[in-house]
Amino acid sequence: MLKTQKFVRVFLVTAFLILSSCVHTASEKPSEAVVVKEISTEQTLSRISFGSCSDQKLSQPIWNKILDLKPELYIAMGDNVYASRPKTDGSIAEAYQKQASIPEFLKFRSQIPIVATWDDHDYGLDDSGRENPRREEAREEFLKFFPYVKNELPVQRQGIYHSFIFGKEKQRVQIIMLDTRTYRSPLTLNPNPKTNFERFIPTKDLKATVLGDEQWVWLADELKKPAEIRLIVSSIQFLGNEHMFEMWGNFPAERERLLDLIKNSKMKNIFILSGDRHFSQISRIQLPGYGDLIEVTSSSINKYKGEFEEPNRYRLGSKYHKDNFALANIDWMNSKISFEIRDIDGAVITTHTQKLKLIR
Repeated sequence: MLKTQKFVRVFLVTAFLILSSCVHTASEKPSEAVVVKEISTEQTLSRISFGSCSDQKLSQPIWNKILDLKPELYIAMGDNVYASRPKTDGSIAEAYQKQASIPEFLKFRSQIPIVATWDDHDYGLDDSGRENPRREEAREEFLKFFPYVKNELPVQRQGIYHSFIFGKEKQRVQIIMLDTRTYRSPLTLNPNPKTNFERFIPTKDLKATVLGDEQWVWLADELKKPAEIRLIVSSIQFLGNEHMFEMWGNFPAERERLLDLIKNSKMKNIFILSGDRHFSQISRIQLPGYGDLIEVTSSSINKYKGEFEEPNRYRLGSKYHKDNFALANIDWMNSKISFEIRDIDGAVITTHTQKLKLIR
C-alpha cells in the first residue's frame, strides 16, 4: 500500500539493531527490539518538532528535552547518523546500529512518531549527490532504520522523497520530504578558495539539478493536493545563498525553479524546513506574487562545531550555533504558526510568528 493508507503499522526493528559483542562495549548494548511509534495521519498536528545532525558516537540528552514538550511528530531532516567516512565512522549499518543503542533516542522513538529524509552523512559520502558510489548501500540501511518509508515508495522509485497529509479538512498539514541527494548533480568546487569556508561556487550549467526531473513532477503534483499548511523539508538550506557551503544557491536555476513553483502554485502557508549547517536560524524573503516565505534551519542535535560569522541578508534575528532543535506550534483557533529554536536544555533561543491565511 502507498499513501492511501491512513496508518503506518508499528514496526519492530529487530535484527539490524542487534550488534555483536565485538562491536559494542557492555555499556553500548542495544535493546533486542525497538517499538517504533505509529504514524497516524488522522492526528491533528499542533506541535511539530524537527532537527538534524545527530552523531551516533556522541551523547544525545536533547531527546529528553524534546520529549518533555510532547510534540505530536518529529521530522528528522538528515544527517541522522554520521557514516560518510568509512575509516572513522565504520559502515552505514554500524552507524545506525550505534544510534539504535542510545537510550534517550530509543525512549523518544517509542513515544513520538518520526518522519525522515537524509543528507550527505547518512547518504554515505560527504557533500555527494548522484555520483555517490555508496548510494544503494545507504538507501538499504535508511529503509531498514525508517521502515515506514519503504511503504510510501513506488517500486520503481530510487529516491526516498515522500509526503503525508495529517489531519482533517480545515486543519490539514502536508509534510513534503524532499530527497536532495539521489538525483543531485555534482557540486562545482571553488577553484580559488582563500579559507575552508569557501568550498563551492554556483554552477553555470543550466541542466544541473537538485531534485531531478521525476521528483520535480512529483513535487508539483503534491502542491496541488488540498492542505491548509505545507512544510517542505529540504536537508540543505534554501533561502540563504551568500555562504559557500552546500545550498540550493549552488544551483541558481533550481533555486529559482522552486521559488516559481511555490509562487505559481497559488497555495498559501508554505514553509521550508532545513538542517545541515550546524547552526539554527530563521530566514524570510518577500516573494513577489506570493508574500512572505519563511525557512527555519535547525542544526545540530549534538554536533556543535563552534561559532563563525556568515552573511545572510534574509536572516531574522541572530543564528544559534550550539546544540538545538526546533518546534512549529500551530494555533488553529487564532490562525497563526510560531517557530521556536530551543537549546539543549529546552530554553527558547529564537522565535518567529507568522499569520496563517486560512479559509474558515
